[in-house]
Amino acid sequence: MKISISKSAVSTVCSELYRHNYYYTNPNLTTFFNRYVDKASVSSWNSIIAELARSGDSVEALRAFSSMRKLSLKPDRSTFPCAIKSCSALSDLCSGKQAHQQAFVFGFGSDLFVSSALVDMYSRCGQLQDARTLFDEIPNRNVVSWTSLITGHVQNDNAAGALSLFKEFLIEECESKNEGVNEMCIDSVAMVSVISACSRVSGKSITEGVHGFVIKRGFEDVLGVGNTLMDAYAKCGDLGVARKMFNGMTERDEVSWNSMIAVYAQNGLSAEALKMFHNMVWDSDVSYNATTLSAVLLACAHSGALQMGKCIHDQVIKIGLEENVFVGTSVIDMYCKCGRVVMARTTFDRMKEKNVKSWTAMIAGYGMHGRASEALAVFYEMKYYSDIAGPEFTSKYKTLIYLAGSASAEVIADIALCPFEAAKVRVQTQPGFARGMSDGFPKFIKSEGALGLYKGIAPVGTSDSM
Repeated sequence: MKISISKSAVSTVCSELYRHNYYYTNPNLTTFFNRYVDKASVSSWNSIIAELARSGDSVEALRAFSSMRKLSLKPDRSTFPCAIKSCSALSDLCSGKQAHQQAFVFGFGSDLFVSSALVDMYSRCGQLQDARTLFDEIPNRNVVSWTSLITGHVQNDNAAGALSLFKEFLIEECESKNEGVNEMCIDSVAMVSVISACSRVSGKSITEGVHGFVIKRGFEDVLGVGNTLMDAYAKCGDLGVARKMFNGMTERDEVSWNSMIAVYAQNGLSAEALKMFHNMVWDSDVSYNATTLSAVLLACAHSGALQMGKCIHDQVIKIGLEENVFVGTSVIDMYCKCGRVVMARTTFDRMKEKNVKSWTAMIAGYGMHGRASEALAVFYEMKYYSDIAGPEFTSKYKTLIYLAGSASAEVIADIALCPFEAAKVRVQTQPGFARGMSDGFPKFIKSEGALGLYKGIAPVGTSDSM
């Protein structure tokens, strides 16, 4: 007999059938699915979609939603929020609009949970105007609706808009309290979004004002709020208050430690960053991760602490993070700034995955040590493998193009000046060779040949190791 299985059982089924695609390849699991999962039950499909969405398998969640619809089952108010959440995670505006249309057709367009999910989806897809229009149409907004729209503005670099919404939220919250409605009370999740907006605007006064509000509402001991406040003060340039926030935290996680280490490293305070890392390793129960090591490597790069950088690199290899694109890029940058370009190139070549920062670090490393030909070669290698060109390439990789242009200019200058340098050296070091450059050129070409003027240009990759 087929049954509507429990959520815990569905979780197991989901992880096996959808995440690893065994439903189509493993006959035993297919039999299990057909026997015990009631495919005619909307609640079973809702559980599957919800579990996949929660576990981050957004593509599979949307496939499950599509499979459900192909069976002509009618979704309910629990179906759409998870399906729309998956569209948000993928920034899939097309699928999101389709889900929105279906929610409207089935009569859930004004449902609070569906509407809040749609506001979040449109915001994450960069459609703030659509998100605001939908938000304004919600008859009874709650804290989730407001948080979705505020967060959307922060994610789309509209911090001023997010803070303006926060003011509107407080006004509506006050009006709701007067009417005896408690669902409008702002929570710590909303405060994290508001503080994130503060970190993106100039002026410490706004952050201080929101900090006072946090204390008034009793959110100062919430870990996420504390971490975000610390980051906001650091981005305002007040490292002293950021450190004071860190010291006053009753609980710290890896985000707390990583933020403080990164703040010191990014502001050139390498000694403080390394000391903070030492305290994290020896005086806390928190384990360091890829983000931690990237920040420590930046501190090593700024201070030229090569031995410390090598130790961190050894630890990176030991815990299997060498192929992590962010850590690998930090290792490259550290070696380049410590004068070990060959070691940087070795790390670069070992990376299976590279992003634009990886290529930029390697090109800049060659450039800062006067190895223009190698920098130019890496640039063209990147351009070949990326297989992208045109205006989009120019806009997206303008830093790389600038570096490559500088390298190109240096190479061209080397080529242009090399004949003059060759003739000048011969005139100055060989007495009686010629009276000056005017008769030095013909004599040099006669004795060495025209190609002899360019012997001073070494082929790419033959520069002295550093």
